Amino acid sequence: MAGPKTLVENREGTLHLRGPLVFASVGAVLAQSLALLPRQGAAVIDMSEVAQADSAALALLVEWRKFAARHGLRLELRAVPAQLRALAAAAGLDMLCA
Repeated sequence: MAGPKTLVENREGTLHLRGPLVFASVGAVLAQSLALLPRQGAAVIDMSEVAQADSAALALLVEWRKFAARHGLRLELRAVPAQLRALAAAAGLDMLCA
């Protein structure tokens, strides 16, 4: 049985995620998103279509932030799901969602 599928699309320079950000999907989402993110300048990741998020999604945010720091990339996260914001707040990692 296949795990949950999350789609990562680049639409006009913004990465759009659709589906769950959970343990079974974040590895693929990380690989897809890093391949699509620019290596300089600014990037926007829109999560308005993320259906579900668990603590693995926090690890994904950490990896995106590390990537951005390594490449001097300004990273903007849009429509971070409330579930993910709550997890970040509980872990004292609110700054990841900014």
